Amino acid sequence: MVLKARRRQRQQPVVMDQFLTFFVRQEQFAVPMDQANRVIPLPPIYGDRSGRGVGLVTHGDREILVIDLGRCLFAEPLSAAETEKLKFLLILQPDLDGEWLGFPLMEPPVIERIPREHIHPIPKNYLHWGNIHHVSALMVSSSNDPNLPPIFIVDVPRVLASLQTLQTP
Repeated sequence: MVLKARRRQRQQPVVMDQFLTFFVRQEQFAVPMDQANRVIPLPPIYGDRSGRGVGLVTHGDREILVIDLGRCLFAEPLSAAETEKLKFLLILQPDLDGEWLGFPLMEPPVIERIPREHIHPIPKNYLHWGNIHHVSALMVSSSNDPNLPPIFIVDVPRVLASLQTLQTP
């Protein structure tokens, strides 16, 4: 009886979080499922004649702000060759009152369930000096395979806040 009680105490339920994962420039990124609205084929993007990486698409009865993930995450716009390969639009709704946001992607995102215990802080120095921007202070790693690269979790509110300071090239 005592052994059974100890076994029950040791078996903690695994808390899983759901993310949509996608690749940009050979790095894997994720956004929380609760911020995702839908994925659609990429419609024409309008209103970015100056090449700032911010445009609009119309979906249904709403306009959706679309941003260049290369510029946002790596501080360098996507190349013409990369832009030609964009086929899907991940539509995000970070909060119920906020503006909708679209990330153009080459491939449709994948739903992944990740144990919460595999989500770790990114070192603060990397957040400040690293080559990837607008990721939250979280990084996903797998204890099953240490050779797998991390999945960087995009901080969608930080992305939206960064648009306020976007400068013309």
